[in-house]
Amino acid sequence: MDQVYQGMKHFHLLFCCLLGFQFLSSQDFHFANSLLVPQTLNPGATGSGYLHKTQVTVMQRGQWENITTEDAYEGVAVQADMRFCLQNSRKNFYAVGVSAQHDFSTLGGFYNANVALITAYHQHLGDETFIAAGLSLGGLAYGIRERKLKFNEQFRNGYYSPTFDNGESFDERNNFQLDLGAGIYFYNNDQGWSVGMAWKHLNQPLYTLLDEDNSLGPSFLLHGGLSLLHSSKRKPGLILRGMLRRQSFSGNNSKQWQALAGPFFQIQLPDTKDTHFDFGCYLRTGAATKSSFRANTIVPSLRMSTQRFSFMLSYDADLEKTKTRFAGGMELMFSYSFGQRDRCVVCAGF
Repeated sequence: MDQVYQGMKHFHLLFCCLLGFQFLSSQDFHFANSLLVPQTLNPGATGSGYLHKTQVTVMQRGQWENITTEDAYEGVAVQADMRFCLQNSRKNFYAVGVSAQHDFSTLGGFYNANVALITAYHQHLGDETFIAAGLSLGGLAYGIRERKLKFNEQFRNGYYSPTFDNGESFDERNNFQLDLGAGIYFYNNDQGWSVGMAWKHLNQPLYTLLDEDNSLGPSFLLHGGLSLLHSSKRKPGLILRGMLRRQSFSGNNSKQWQALAGPFFQIQLPDTKDTHFDFGCYLRTGAATKSSFRANTIVPSLRMSTQRFSFMLSYDADLEKTKTRFAGGMELMFSYSFGQRDRCVVCAGF
């Protein structure tokens, strides 16, 4: 295989493998720990799942052969929201937030980022059950540093130089598009269950660096959690969490999907009132157009949490053999809530 195809296929294979399965358009972020902070998945979940008025969450994801290699892949997400109880209601509230996500690869200089303002309204239905709806308005930015890529035309007489013409014509090296999203969220923190639906790219933003019309179709996401055994009196509890993502409703990407699901056991630390440990694992599966079902990643994880903060560590262990030697991805999450304990939320998430 000649060097131009080796260079391009190495770049695209790396980027797709890092996200866990093969998308034709790798523009969405795939943090396993986002299931613990549904605000990062669903605008409708903004303001839910914690006791205090404000919450800030930071997630970091890396994929590397080792952490010092120049081919290390990084992804970072930051989310913050604030809840406001309505004066004429004991339980109803609204929330506003901001979300920022960025991932990049030094190999090829590819970057992908999204910043959004979010708002949601939560209606109390009784018995500590809420239904919420939210909207997000933001921008999708992406680009590539062409000089980082190596093409066949840049090798002459066994010598490579990035100054040689690569024979490619990129219409844009950087692009920015308006990006709209929406979601609904149905939950009961006291009973320990939730289910939500979210839609991204509702305005079908353009996503290409070439001279072609490649718009993102509206994507669909379904997520939820269920607590089967409450961890009261230091007894272990069982929690199931899952997510299904469909890349588009129609078009070439309509058959691209991934699922992430798994069980977690929760125990209370002895001699403490609110310190818990969660441990378990997810199984990530997925398929693309004309591809069969593939279970490609297992994600063991451990979380320690209190009423104010939560810290989680997970690792993507690849189940499929690929042409690269890259190991799985390490992922960290830290979440902290502060401010007063609002009357409109009785208990934190599970």
